[in-house]
Amino acid sequence: MKFLRAFLLVFIAYGKLCAQQSLLPNSDFEKYKALPTDIGQGKNCLQDWTIPVLVGGGDYYHTDSKSKKAGTVKNYFGKQKPHSGKAYAGICITKTYREYLQTELIKPLEKGKKYKVELYISCGDAAWLGNMKELCIIFTSKQTMIQKDETLLIKPSIIFRNEQGYNNASDWEKLEAIYEADGSEKFMTFGSFVYRQRNENEIRTYNIEIPGKANYAHYFIDDFTLTPLNEKTVVEENTSKAENPKVYETGKAHIFKNIVFESGKADLLPSSFNELNELAEYLNNNPSVKANIIGHTDNVGKKEDNLALSKSRAQTVLNFLKDKNISASRLSFDGKGDSQPIKTNDTEEGRQNNRRVEVVFY
Repeated sequence: MKFLRAFLLVFIAYGKLCAQQSLLPNSDFEKYKALPTDIGQGKNCLQDWTIPVLVGGGDYYHTDSKSKKAGTVKNYFGKQKPHSGKAYAGICITKTYREYLQTELIKPLEKGKKYKVELYISCGDAAWLGNMKELCIIFTSKQTMIQKDETLLIKPSIIFRNEQGYNNASDWEKLEAIYEADGSEKFMTFGSFVYRQRNENEIRTYNIEIPGKANYAHYFIDDFTLTPLNEKTVVEENTSKAENPKVYETGKAHIFKNIVFESGKADLLPSSFNELNELAEYLNNNPSVKANIIGHTDNVGKKEDNLALSKSRAQTVLNFLKDKNISASRLSFDGKGDSQPIKTNDTEEGRQNNRRVEVVFY
């Protein structure tokens, strides 16, 4: 009994320590200016957070709310208990407007220092709701008011992407990332941003589609933390003690068999993301290691087309790793087309083996 009591005291102290380390105020949304009585009251109810849009008020849900629309066990957009405590926030993403959560950091981020961002989301489960493939974070030096349907010309600071969509409505899903600061960050904004990015010779617009019949998505958000990474940070200790961490030999080409693409294209298939995330985790955990990504194809088609395709696929992997906050200075890419087969191209099985991505670590 004494041991159990001591363990509980340590556990509680650890939880308080983690909460104190977060650079986001009111990380669990427990503090409020007023209890919600309806949806759309995030601007009026949330303490330390704002909804930086002209259209839409954001949402706040609390167990003590007397409204059936703004409670936690069940509300207007679905059923979900808080991840912790008695409250959580919510944002809507529609065809005509998008809501965001914004807060001022407790203190500005330090240039060159790494931070861990962590939050929990759950998709509203009303039958007419859809879901998004991307959710984003933008750090800014000033408070931002986002105009209706504003499209950003810059890529967000952090991009969370799931090709199958963030559609978990039955439980909370954790989003996490490592971010290296440039020293200008004083405010943080979270949501589903439409943004533009130059890829090779074209400018593409991302995150514009809202799947679902109603072109409408809603997400509950809870336990949003931003913590500095250093030798004493528990997060870093847990990472270093991960079971069976991946280890790659430097100077050797490692084949990633599960990184696959749509036929004839450089678009990643959903089955690729587990292995890609493992690769990103390895590079994040080994900041001195660099990676050269090399694409290969089979011999079907013209040699010049295969060479171009292999380069495009390697660059797609590089862009994925950059989105996972791997510095571009640590990454390079190349394509060999069909010039270096490892199996015969006379069989489908052989061609499948030759269509591969290799990474050389150094």
